[in-house]
Amino acid sequence: MALGVTTRTVETTKGLKDIQMIAGRRVLFSYPDKDFFANVKVEVLPEKNYAEEKQSLIDNFDFLLASGRDNSRNYALKPTMHGLDIRGLDRDKLELPVVGFYLLFDDSSHVATTIYLLNQEPSVRSFQTMEEYVAMRDRFLDTYTACIRAKSSGT
Repeated sequence: MALGVTTRTVETTKGLKDIQMIAGRRVLFSYPDKDFFANVKVEVLPEKNYAEEKQSLIDNFDFLLASGRDNSRNYALKPTMHGLDIRGLDRDKLELPVVGFYLLFDDSSHVATTIYLLNQEPSVRSFQTMEEYVAMRDRFLDTYTACIRAKSSGT
């Protein structure tokens, strides 16, 4: 995040909400010789109002799910992955710039992670069909959450 930024505003089912954060980082992931696949925003939320901020981010997720006519919640996901609370949605087609939106919470460290899975031009992306996207998405989420859990537990 930009130096000095301590809040961001999200749209929710209950109106606009400011999300307070202590620190934030943006990490981009790509596969070799391909364009970016994931834009990941990792934010450390204040302990004192973590539950409130988490709920606002969940309300933002619900707003995005309800407002997108070509969105589907990923009900194949279990509520947790490698100990992280997770929820996600995907577009029904490979058309818009963001094809998937995933939200993860690590309650023990007060970290919220937003993952935007990106749709690029077919010649520079690593998937060509929704089935290939789903396989890459699942592999990415499993690998990413396993790595995060291992790092936070010190292994």
